[in-house]
Amino acid sequence: MSMAEKNEMGAIRGTLKHQLGIDEAKARLSKFVSSLVREYPDQVHRLDSRWQGDSLQVSFSAYGFQYHWDVSVGENAVELLGEFPADANPYRGKIEKTVVGKIEDLLFAPAFRRRAA
Repeated sequence: MSMAEKNEMGAIRGTLKHQLGIDEAKARLSKFVSSLVREYPDQVHRLDSRWQGDSLQVSFSAYGFQYHWDVSVGENAVELLGEFPADANPYRGKIEKTVVGKIEDLLFAPAFRRRAA
Protein backbone atom coordinates (compact mmCIF):
# COMPACT_ATOMS: atom_id res chain seq x y z
CA MET A 1 0.00 0.00 0.00
CA SER A 2 1.41 3.38 -0.97
CA MET A 3 1.68 6.27 1.48
CA ALA A 4 -1.06 8.13 -0.43
CA GLU A 5 -3.41 5.16 -0.06
CA LYS A 6 -2.57 4.88 3.63
CA ASN A 7 -3.46 8.54 4.18
CA GLU A 8 -6.85 7.95 2.59
CA MET A 9 -7.70 5.30 5.16
CA GLY A 10 -9.79 5.76 8.28
CA ALA A 11 -8.98 3.88 11.46
CA ILE A 12 -10.65 2.60 14.59
CA ARG A 13 -8.38 1.80 17.53
CA GLY A 14 -9.29 0.33 20.86
CA THR A 15 -8.21 -1.72 23.82
CA LEU A 16 -10.66 -4.09 25.46
CA LYS A 17 -9.71 -5.51 28.85
CA HIS A 18 -10.64 -9.09 29.72
CA GLN A 19 -9.93 -11.79 32.29
CA LEU A 20 -10.00 -14.80 29.98
CA GLY A 21 -6.35 -15.50 29.33
CA ILE A 22 -4.94 -15.73 25.83
CA ASP A 23 -6.26 -19.17 24.82
CA GLU A 24 -9.89 -18.52 25.78
CA ALA A 25 -9.87 -15.03 24.22
CA LYS A 26 -8.47 -16.47 20.98
CA ALA A 27 -11.07 -19.26 20.95
CA ARG A 28 -13.91 -16.77 21.38
CA LEU A 29 -12.53 -14.46 18.70
CA SER A 30 -12.18 -17.36 16.25
CA LYS A 31 -15.76 -18.40 16.86
CA PHE A 32 -16.98 -14.82 16.39
CA VAL A 33 -15.11 -14.31 13.11
CA SER A 34 -16.38 -17.59 11.69
CA SER A 35 -19.97 -16.50 12.50
CA LEU A 36 -19.83 -13.11 10.73
CA VAL A 37 -20.97 -14.26 7.28
CA ARG A 38 -23.71 -16.42 8.79
CA GLU A 39 -25.01 -13.66 11.10
CA TYR A 40 -24.68 -10.82 8.58
CA PRO A 41 -25.18 -12.47 5.16
CA ASP A 42 -26.40 -9.28 3.48
CA GLN A 43 -23.54 -7.12 4.80
CA VAL A 44 -20.38 -9.23 5.17
CA HIS A 45 -18.69 -10.69 2.09
CA ARG A 46 -15.24 -12.00 1.13
CA LEU A 47 -14.24 -12.77 4.70
CA ASP A 48 -10.64 -13.84 5.19
CA SER A 49 -8.98 -14.43 8.55
CA ARG A 50 -5.73 -15.91 9.80
CA TRP A 51 -3.90 -16.24 13.06
CA GLN A 52 -0.21 -15.49 13.32
CA GLY A 53 0.78 -16.31 16.87
CA ASP A 54 -1.47 -14.24 19.13
CA SER A 55 -2.44 -11.82 16.35
CA LEU A 56 -5.49 -12.20 14.15
CA GLN A 57 -5.81 -10.49 10.79
CA VAL A 58 -9.35 -10.23 9.43
CA SER A 59 -10.52 -8.64 6.21
CA PHE A 60 -14.00 -8.47 4.75
CA SER A 61 -16.24 -6.38 2.54
CA ALA A 62 -19.29 -4.64 3.95
CA TYR A 63 -21.48 -1.94 2.44
CA GLY A 64 -19.31 -2.09 -0.68
CA PHE A 65 -16.07 -1.25 1.17
CA GLN A 66 -13.10 -3.36 2.21
CA TYR A 67 -12.27 -3.44 5.93
CA HIS A 68 -9.19 -4.82 7.63
CA TRP A 69 -8.83 -5.57 11.33
CA ASP A 70 -5.70 -6.47 13.28
CA VAL A 71 -6.43 -7.99 16.66
CA SER A 72 -3.62 -8.62 19.15
CA VAL A 73 -4.57 -10.86 22.05
CA GLY A 74 -2.84 -10.49 25.38
CA GLU A 75 -3.37 -12.20 28.72
CA ASN A 76 -5.65 -9.39 29.97
CA ALA A 77 -6.45 -7.22 26.94
CA VAL A 78 -7.25 -7.26 23.26
CA GLU A 79 -5.86 -4.49 21.05
CA LEU A 80 -7.93 -3.63 17.96
CA LEU A 81 -6.97 -1.70 14.87
CA GLY A 82 -9.59 -1.44 12.16
CA GLU A 83 -8.77 0.21 8.84
CA PHE A 84 -11.18 1.20 6.11
CA PRO A 85 -11.35 3.56 3.11
CA ALA A 86 -12.09 7.20 4.00
CA ASP A 87 -15.14 6.98 1.72
CA ALA A 88 -16.63 4.52 4.22
CA ASN A 89 -16.71 7.11 7.03
CA PRO A 90 -20.53 7.34 6.87
CA TYR A 91 -20.61 3.69 8.01
CA ARG A 92 -17.84 4.02 10.60
CA GLY A 93 -20.18 4.31 13.60
CA LYS A 94 -22.25 1.31 12.58
CA ILE A 95 -19.19 -0.86 11.89
CA GLU A 96 -17.47 0.27 15.09
CA LYS A 97 -20.56 -0.31 17.22
CA THR A 98 -21.20 -3.72 15.69
CA VAL A 99 -17.66 -5.12 15.61
CA VAL A 100 -16.22 -3.57 18.78
CA GLY A 101 -19.49 -4.07 20.66
CA LYS A 102 -19.69 -7.74 19.69
CA ILE A 103 -16.06 -8.36 20.63
CA GLU A 104 -16.58 -6.62 23.96
CA ASP A 105 -19.69 -8.75 24.61
CA LEU A 106 -17.90 -12.00 23.82
CA LEU A 107 -14.93 -11.13 26.04
CA PHE A 108 -17.24 -10.55 29.01
CA ALA A 109 -19.81 -13.30 28.34
CA PRO A 110 -19.69 -16.16 30.82
CA ALA A 111 -18.28 -19.39 29.38
CA PHE A 112 -21.40 -21.30 30.38
CA ARG A 113 -24.79 -19.68 30.69
CA ARG A 114 -27.17 -21.07 33.26
CA ARG A 115 -30.58 -22.12 32.10
CA ALA A 116 -33.55 -20.54 33.79
CA ALA A 117 -35.23 -22.96 36.17
